[in-house]
Amino acid sequence: MPESASPTQEAAAGEVTQLPKRGRKIYISLSSLLRQGERCWREIPEDALFFFGSKRSWVFPSTDAEIAESKKQSSSYTSEVAAPMRALILEKEERNEVFWLKPPGFLYRGGLYEGDPNAFDKASVWLQSLTDPVTGEPYPPLKLDVQWWMTEFQASSAKYTGDARTICRNFRNGAHDYDPVQELLYQSCPTLEPVL
Repeated sequence: MPESASPTQEAAAGEVTQLPKRGRKIYISLSSLLRQGERCWREIPEDALFFFGSKRSWVFPSTDAEIAESKKQSSSYTSEVAAPMRALILEKEERNEVFWLKPPGFLYRGGLYEGDPNAFDKASVWLQSLTDPVTGEPYPPLKLDVQWWMTEFQASSAKYTGDARTICRNFRNGAHDYDPVQELLYQSCPTLEPVL
């Protein structure tokens, strides 16, 4: 798109509103954010999305069993230091800007490729419910067609990984291996900017 041509969107009152030219950041690792600390958290754009591989109850446990499971996963999720991040997550949840890949009640045993097989279908529906600030349109669905990955995907165009088999294995198992998740997001919704 030429530099002078910026996307526009008709507002309810009939005036034209300029849309941002930058893509929306999508943070895919809560653990990474927690390691980076509060200074980093203050730099998260207001419209950023969170696409976490964890269960919500690991961060916001409400029963004794959830507290025990949360501590087993990472004590940093519920630490006092992480309180500002938890507050930000709650704010973003109110705006539908957070997706938890592991659903409530899911029993996670710690395997990399262990997850809810329906997780990425649900993530795709979530993304399509959001407006892309670059286009003013809903995000397109995630590319969850194995045939597309095995025959049409060009590994030479990959940004994070060109391994189509691993990408497919990841989304078919509901797993959260970082490179495959980032490549899936990049190929499906090029205006999203995955961030670890």
